[in-house]
Amino acid sequence: MRLVSTFVAIGLGFTGCDNGKSHLHPPDSSRDAYEAPWWTPGPGEAKNWDIQVAPPFDVTADRAMYMLDLWAVATATTIDYGDGSPVTVPAGPLAGKVAELKGRGAKVICRVGTGAIRLTDPDAAKFPGFAASPPDRPTAPAAGSVLGWSTDDPMERYLDVRAASRPLWESRMWKRFDLAYQLGCDGILHDWSDVISGDTGFTIAVSDQSSFGAAVVKEAHDRELSSGMHNGTTNGLIDPFAGQFDWLFVERCGEYGDCGLARPFVNLRKAVFAVDYPTDVDGAPLTMSATCSQQQAGMIDDGLIKDTALSSALRQQCVP
Repeated sequence: MRLVSTFVAIGLGFTGCDNGKSHLHPPDSSRDAYEAPWWTPGPGEAKNWDIQVAPPFDVTADRAMYMLDLWAVATATTIDYGDGSPVTVPAGPLAGKVAELKGRGAKVICRVGTGAIRLTDPDAAKFPGFAASPPDRPTAPAAGSVLGWSTDDPMERYLDVRAASRPLWESRMWKRFDLAYQLGCDGILHDWSDVISGDTGFTIAVSDQSSFGAAVVKEAHDRELSSGMHNGTTNGLIDPFAGQFDWLFVERCGEYGDCGLARPFVNLRKAVFAVDYPTDVDGAPLTMSATCSQQQAGMIDDGLIKDTALSSALRQQCVP
């Protein structure tokens, strides 16, 4: 799984990255003729999109689609788990924006921490093993805990997605999906869905990752929510997952020159929303025209250059 650094890039005033090349996609015969009741975007269908999951936020621009964090768009509400201990969810900084954006014709995708949770999430204490500072590498997770080691963020912990452990916490996760549905989200970006690629603190088998991916897609589709895969192009499961998820969100493929790994989604005429950044993982500046060219070489129509915080500070389409 690609790690997204937490610093915000300095605005550098980049201009267009399109190199003028056209895109040749496989014939549409590979797409299922069945019309799903959830959003199933094809390449280029939502080219005018944006993702904002950190402040500053600005959703005033007319976009075909916005990706926004679930807790940021949440209205003040209570989640009942049937255990006599409900969770109070505070209104997020974008409360009420889902209805507003949909009223303007935009699709709204809600980013949900699916394979990892933040220790500050309103519902974090509902996951077994929660603590203000759970064990981190190299200390093994506590017995009975489903919280593993940290991601790139010390306040964010991988979840134990092994098939034997998921019954301990899955119902809590599905409550997040319920909230996304109740808020009117059109779909879910399954953040950290590619757990097997991380240093989690657990020994995750390919079969665990495979069944976990199938489970999150099913639960989203059961709520008529579009289901987006986050990264995962290098875990060996991209082919079967391309047949299950509705679209792909991939980071830094232009930087790493491996945008072609998203081809299973492209071949099925499913959208690939790619994001690259002005700097590499070590903070060195990148040439944006070259980065965008890498996206286009991978036949990706829906690519952006964003600031590393994924805020409103920078947005540049690679293909206008």
